[in-house]
Amino acid sequence: MKQINLKYKHRKIIGNFSLSGSKSVSNRLLVIRALAESKVQFGNLSTSADSQLLKSYLKLITVCASSAIPMVIDAKNAGTVFRFLAAYLAINEGVWLLTGNKRMKERPIEGLTLALDNLGVEITYAGKNNFAPLRIVGSDIDGGSVEVDPSASSQFVSALMLIAPYLEKGLQIQMKKKPVSFSYILMTQKLMQEFGAKVQVQKNKVVVESGEYQMKTYQIEPDWSSTSYFYEMAALSENADIFLSGFSSDSVQGDRVAVEVFEQLGVITSFENNGIRLKSGAHSTSSFSYDFSSCPDLVPAVLASCAGKGIHAVLKGVGHLKYKESDRIASMQAELFKTGTILKRKANSVELIPSEIDLSKSHCVFDTCGDHRIAMSLAPLVLKLASVKINNPEVVKKSYPLFWDDMERLGIKKEEIELTTDN
Repeated sequence: MKQINLKYKHRKIIGNFSLSGSKSVSNRLLVIRALAESKVQFGNLSTSADSQLLKSYLKLITVCASSAIPMVIDAKNAGTVFRFLAAYLAINEGVWLLTGNKRMKERPIEGLTLALDNLGVEITYAGKNNFAPLRIVGSDIDGGSVEVDPSASSQFVSALMLIAPYLEKGLQIQMKKKPVSFSYILMTQKLMQEFGAKVQVQKNKVVVESGEYQMKTYQIEPDWSSTSYFYEMAALSENADIFLSGFSSDSVQGDRVAVEVFEQLGVITSFENNGIRLKSGAHSTSSFSYDFSSCPDLVPAVLASCAGKGIHAVLKGVGHLKYKESDRIASMQAELFKTGTILKRKANSVELIPSEIDLSKSHCVFDTCGDHRIAMSLAPLVLKLASVKINNPEVVKKSYPLFWDDMERLGIKKEEIELTTDN
């Protein structure tokens, strides 16, 4: 097992960074390009493992479609890859076995599979009902109307939206329950419209007309989700001045609300000509409350920030985080407990009670729980703790492969250790 030992001795956090393209935007555009059978290039495509995995499979699917032997596609623990491919394969002729790792097989998929089945797709569970793996026989389907339960993931809706222009009758999606992460459905709409699709999104309904995507070159904006760790470092630092290039206020990403969220935690954001500048030192609230229903990826960094700053917090709209790469509330609950911080969990909210111990004297070894966002949110706590060690740090490759390098550029030193276990 690998471990990283982090050390920080400076009082300032200063640096300029160019982050990779948004993983969420990149994955949607990769599917759009594949459906249009185009070779158009996108600028600043995400370097994340998830996006590179999706890109490679979309290329391989085209080559293997005519095979009589089912092609096995392993999405590992990439929820977007699994869900988007489930819909994409449904309309691509061939026999497919879509699977994932152990955690993926614990993440429910019934909201999407029921919808595809009702549209006439031959889709069956190859293991336990409601979970991966899936056996899919791709074919032409007409489209029409379908009901979807998006209470576990908005990606069920986005996956159907993306393929809808290529259905003869288009698609009307009725959402049976309130969707989580609604901002991601709006992102899908805006990107589809950018490439000529006719899409209407209402409170409980999505309507997509039949048609084709009109492809063009496109510059992908950098990833707002990744900014949360820089915001966290600014919040925990006595003196931070961080410039992140390429960001603008008119982003299609819901996580742009990081600006207002972290303002409550003492970080001021200035929009400049070609990016944003984060500065610390502003007044922090003593009691934080926010609904994260539409921006769940910010939750780990916000929890860690509140823990590090000793801020009492109530985070709402977090129930569906149990379906992520890990059960994120449970993961943060276990790891932040090592700092003396208490997380009290309810059905759809969590209360953070700050530690009463001196964090500057605490030495913590954090587990990443197989989750990239847990790893990246715990690492900045080195600014408050005496020492921090991170187990299995390589999980950051899923969304931010250069994270540890960028931490070093901010003056946070790392020592990589290969741990051995005695048998």
